[in-house]
Amino acid sequence: MRRVQLSGAIGLRVRRNEDKEMATLLTFRQRVDASVAAETLGIRTLLGIDPGATEFRVVYGAVAADDREIAMLTRSALEILINLSSYIDVPAVHVAEQRVAPMAAPDQGPSGPLRPLLQIKSSKERPADAFVAVPYRDHWFWIDDSDFYSKRSMMYLKILLALADTSPKEAGPALTIRAN
Repeated sequence: MRRVQLSGAIGLRVRRNEDKEMATLLTFRQRVDASVAAETLGIRTLLGIDPGATEFRVVYGAVAADDREIAMLTRSALEILINLSSYIDVPAVHVAEQRVAPMAAPDQGPSGPLRPLLQIKSSKERPADAFVAVPYRDHWFWIDDSDFYSKRSMMYLKILLALADTSPKEAGPALTIRAN
C-alpha cells in the first residue's frame, strides 16, 4: 500500500457530505502504470472493496456497510497516550517503589526490534541537549534534541490532542483604554 501511495495512485481527502458533516474519502487514480495497477487491485481485493470505484468512504466501525466503504476501528486519544507512555525510560527506583511499570519491551519486526514512535529518556542529571525536559521526583525526563522521530511524534500528538479538545474556548483578557 505504501508503494501505491508513494506513486500518487492512492490518497485521502476530506469533504462535506450532504448532511454538512465532514467525510473522509480514500481515492484511487484511474490512469496508472501496469505495476501500480496490479498492486492497486491487490489492495482492493484485500480490503474487499469495489475494484471499479475511485472513491471510498472511510468510517469508524468494525464492518463496512457496502463495498464502497472502508470501516476502521482506531485507537482513542487515551489509548494512544497509554501506548506511547509504555516506552518511557523510567528510573529503576520508581519501578522498585512500584510507582510505575517497567518500560515495555520493543515490538518485534521482521528484522528485529522496532523503534518506538516516541522515546523519552530519564536520568538524575539535567540533560545537556534536550528538545524538551521536565523534572519530576528528583529525575529528569526528556526528548533528545537530535531525535527527529520523537520530536515529530510529539508534534503529531500535540495536534491530535488539540483536535480532540472539545471544551469551549474562553476569550482572552481584553485591554480597554479610556477615551476621554
